[in-house]
Amino acid sequence: MGLPANDEMVQGFRDGYDLSLPDPGPNRSHSYRHGFLCGRIDRRQIVWTGTADDLRNRADNAIVADDAAQQ
Repeated sequence: MGLPANDEMVQGFRDGYDLSLPDPGPNRSHSYRHGFLCGRIDRRQIVWTGTADDLRNRADNAIVADDAAQQ
C-alpha cells in the first residue's frame, strides 16, 4: 500500500530512540508501537531479520488496525 506515517507512528519512533523508556503496552496505538519498534531497530536494541518491505507492510497494517479500532 505505502501509506504515509501518521503522527502516532512518528512519536513512537522518537520515543523508541529514548532507551530509558519501557516498551509500550497495549494502551498505545498499533502505529505508535510500530514506530517505537523502528526506533529501537535504528538504535540497534532490536535485531531485525526481515526486509524493509516487511517493515513497510507492518506499518500499513498498523495504520489499518488503528483505523478499524476507531470505527
